[in-house]
Amino acid sequence: MDLEEQYAVALGVLSIVLLGVGTVIGLYFRTAPPKIVRQVFPVAAVLTLAAFAVFVFIARVHVKG
Repeated sequence: MDLEEQYAVALGVLSIVLLGVGTVIGLYFRTAPPKIVRQVFPVAAVLTLAAFAVFVFIARVHVKG
């Protein structure tokens, strides 16, 4: 397996981990007041986007071609 395939597999694993974390956060906040939900979920979305962006940046730096 070459480096590009390893990063692809790692991205899949990251996606599954983030799905699990998002599910746990959703279950934890399902009875929270709307004000809390409106504050927490946008932050979680930005952190998810940042995690993918950092991962893709690192992959692009290391994989040439």
